[in-house]
Amino acid sequence: MQTFQDEVRRALTKYAFLPTLFLAAIGLILVLASWERYVVAVSDESRMVTAEVLSGIFEDYNSRTLVVAEKVTDIGKLRTDASARAQLYSYLYHEVNITHDGTLFFLLDAENQLVLGSWDYLPTGLAPMGSQWGILRRLKEKPSEPQSEFLVREGEYGEDDLVIGRAICDEAGQLQGYILFLLPGRYLRNNITSPYLDFVLQDEYGNTRIRTGASYTNGGLRKLAPEIWHTDHWLTEFHHQEYYVTQQPVADGTFTLFSIMPVTTLLQRYYLGIGVVVGVLLLMLPILYVSVRRESRARARAIAEEEARATAVFEMRRLESQFNPHFLFNTLENIKFMVKLDPEAAQRMLMDLSRILRYSIKGEERKVKLREDLSYTHSYMEIQQYRFGKRLSYEEAIPETMQDCRIPRLLFQPVLENAIRYGAEEDGSIHIRLGICQERQEAGDVLCVRIADQGLGLPAERLQAVRRMLAEGADPALHTGIYNIHRRLQLMYGRAYGLQIACPPEGGTVVTMRLPFEKGDLTC
Repeated sequence: MQTFQDEVRRALTKYAFLPTLFLAAIGLILVLASWERYVVAVSDESRMVTAEVLSGIFEDYNSRTLVVAEKVTDIGKLRTDASARAQLYSYLYHEVNITHDGTLFFLLDAENQLVLGSWDYLPTGLAPMGSQWGILRRLKEKPSEPQSEFLVREGEYGEDDLVIGRAICDEAGQLQGYILFLLPGRYLRNNITSPYLDFVLQDEYGNTRIRTGASYTNGGLRKLAPEIWHTDHWLTEFHHQEYYVTQQPVADGTFTLFSIMPVTTLLQRYYLGIGVVVGVLLLMLPILYVSVRRESRARARAIAEEEARATAVFEMRRLESQFNPHFLFNTLENIKFMVKLDPEAAQRMLMDLSRILRYSIKGEERKVKLREDLSYTHSYMEIQQYRFGKRLSYEEAIPETMQDCRIPRLLFQPVLENAIRYGAEEDGSIHIRLGICQERQEAGDVLCVRIADQGLGLPAERLQAVRRMLAEGADPALHTGIYNIHRRLQLMYGRAYGLQIACPPEGGTVVTMRLPFEKGDLTC
């Protein structure tokens, strides 16, 4: 069972710690959302767009080589037929100048000699090329498939020229020559440049062919640094800078496209923001913890003092109301008459009175078993029945399984006293019923005690006054016993418990007390 101090501490923690942690969680979520949107999403989208651009270029020129291979069936005829030569040259010149990208074309015969081209000579990189290596060897081995290869451009790496070609065969399948398109590396680089991140196009041998932005190689070599090469959709450190790297195959896996986004500055901002939040939390949480402990202890002490005063007042008023001289006088007067009329009944009354007095001066134990308090209650009701005779009837509905439940001591007597005093019917008879049951609720099982009479009930105004007294503590002298029971239950168990009073339409008054269900020998 939680103490009132625990309830106060939990409430203060809820309204102090949780908002702070909630704001910290919101900040972390915003950081993650920002990273996802401005780094991950931008990298993925830019890489996929760039891959589509490069794939489009490859597919476009592959289709052009196919058209040329279908148009040219006899390369030897081109050397002697000026009209056919001019017609083919016009077509090729038009094809390479559509986009004004500086693309060159070269038509070679089977002996690798230039037949037709944008220039009258082969450019550097193609001139010494033989059919025993490079793109011409692959075209010779696979004449039905287009091939592509980068030629090293003199000067700074990263702008190598791209050669896309196809073998030309006659109708019998005999090799006639080759058609080659040479795309400048500068044109490729300009098509994939992005303001947000850098791109690197790597061939199947790990060589950097096209790049935008900074160099990501080690020692001036053409191969990507391992930190970049072996990273995909994650962070890596290179030359004391942080980068977010993704990669994707291009041209059926012949090349690999890397997107490299510098994120050092962004990460520093994130780290700074997270550091500020963590610092504020580390500063606030101890302050909040100390404040919560101090406040809960102060309130618990105040409540404990109020409970002690309320308990003392309750005990004093209970003794005044229950064992005042008028009560004792009436009881003793009844005993005096009963000694003459029914000595055995007088003896029982004396025994009941003795038990009541002994129970009332018992030790300071706050909680007792239900059966113990009912024993005291039975003695009290027997005395009242001797006083009122047949006018008073009393019955109980209490399951045997609840006899060991623990309840506050002297729980029933003040409510029964009120029922006897105010619960008489028009003919003066008094019918009282005490019922106890167990109710199951989400917060835990509740012991529900109902004491009902069949009297005239309370007028509406008086009922409202009693309810206001229970809710606000206004004018507790109206029903001292009921108010003290209600206040005592709330001080012991919290504001979720206490006493309620109602006057049902069928008549009478019902007082309901709810308290936690405590089974067995639990400590008070």
